[in-house]
Amino acid sequence: MRRPSLRRLVAAVALTAATATLAACAGGTNTTAGGGGAADKLTLAVSLDSGAWEPALLQNGHQAQYWNAVYDTLLHMEPDTTVVPGMAETFEYNDDNTVLTLGLREGITFSDGTPFDAEAVKANIENLRDGAGQNSVMVSSVDEVVAVDELTAELRLTQPDPALLTYLTLAGGVMGSPAALGTDEITTQPVGSGPYVLDAGASEPGVRFVFTRNPDYWDATAYPYETLELVVINELTARVNALRSGQVQGITADGTAVAEAESAGLGVSEWPLNRRGLYLADRDGTVVPALADKRVRQAINHAIDAQGILDGIQLGYGERSTQVFNPTSVNYVPALNDAYPFDPDRARALLAEAGYADGFDVLMPESAEEKSNPIVAQQLADVGIRVQYEKVAPTSYVEEVQSGRYGMFWFSNSTAEAWWDMSKQIPAAAPWNPFSTATPELDALIEQARTAPDEDTYAQSMTAINEYVVDEAWFDIWYLENVVYLSAPEVEVTVHPMNVVPFIKDFAPAPAS
Repeated sequence: MRRPSLRRLVAAVALTAATATLAACAGGTNTTAGGGGAADKLTLAVSLDSGAWEPALLQNGHQAQYWNAVYDTLLHMEPDTTVVPGMAETFEYNDDNTVLTLGLREGITFSDGTPFDAEAVKANIENLRDGAGQNSVMVSSVDEVVAVDELTAELRLTQPDPALLTYLTLAGGVMGSPAALGTDEITTQPVGSGPYVLDAGASEPGVRFVFTRNPDYWDATAYPYETLELVVINELTARVNALRSGQVQGITADGTAVAEAESAGLGVSEWPLNRRGLYLADRDGTVVPALADKRVRQAINHAIDAQGILDGIQLGYGERSTQVFNPTSVNYVPALNDAYPFDPDRARALLAEAGYADGFDVLMPESAEEKSNPIVAQQLADVGIRVQYEKVAPTSYVEEVQSGRYGMFWFSNSTAEAWWDMSKQIPAAAPWNPFSTATPELDALIEQARTAPDEDTYAQSMTAINEYVVDEAWFDIWYLENVVYLSAPEVEVTVHPMNVVPFIKDFAPAPAS
């Protein structure tokens, strides 16, 4: 099977601004060297705490900046989505894409002194695949890892996985010390081989994390800062204030902060990435019987004013979409975005047809920072669906919504390569299909895409999958949000094409003007 091209994603953009000196910040003074040279310290605000450091439990998204400071990955990704060598110097598939051979970089050592070799690859892939982390799906196609010799590992797959190379650049490719995997130690103290090492003595969990340069990292020039500090700031206004006052040099934001940032001379990067809306996950009616009826799920799509939320909360920084796939994906169908116009009367009619003229009650988890919560509750109540919110801690929100306790829930999830987007939320075993919904029709379409002999057939099969889940209203996607990242003038940022925040290697001192 020919692999679908990864270059269909929007190419990343780089932001360059004038060099300046950053004021003293809590925890130290940041200084940068002119001309893009070495720099003292980079301080970034992160909206979430670190979570566990166990490689099998790592998450992409906002928490990626923690782990890619201390861990390295088998492969790396360029801004145009090209996959390039990382800890593996070479990578090659066999003719039917069922065996991926990795030639490993010599001389890498984990922070506990354990050498990196083929046995370490085997231990990490199996640890992730067999663990309970949400990213186990990234290596679920790996049936066996064979250490051919010390520096050669074969990943033997049960079936072709068109997104595997991409996964190996993200949490799926993280390598931790095999001596520490599964221990209590690695839960609280990372044991990796990345560009930095966590300074536990200078760090305060939940508040700030300080990292010092790993002198043995194989590609040190890609990381110009001697020290890295990640400061936990949950609230957007506080992050903006920290950036404006010089306490930090980069923050994640949204459209509401752009005008203020531009007026203050800050750098603004934005790129289309996040789909936002509701997962109507209980399609078999396990905990919310009403959701087993397709007409109820369609009614929810008609009941919520998605464009109004986009305009009112995101200030238009995004585009209306009903699809879980990125507009650059091979299976994106613009016409599907017209499938569910805001129409409360139509929603009430569908509910009545399904036998729920009086509506029904539903328990939803409440993400504290999500501004759409009261709008969703009100607009669903307008058609008879009575929402009760249950508060969930931000750091455990993912775990809670994937637990099967909630029949429907709000979430913001990034879009990426088409097979990745499909495989992490549509198959029965997908982490974002918490009730393991499956139908024979959908299973057949997924298999057709997996075994497609050429790119055109692959695109047709993937398109059919997209059309099926939109028609069946598996989700109530509102829009594709433009991710916004703000930075200080003395920092140059290159956005990551498949993550909501840049990776640490995407920061550098801005060139002198």
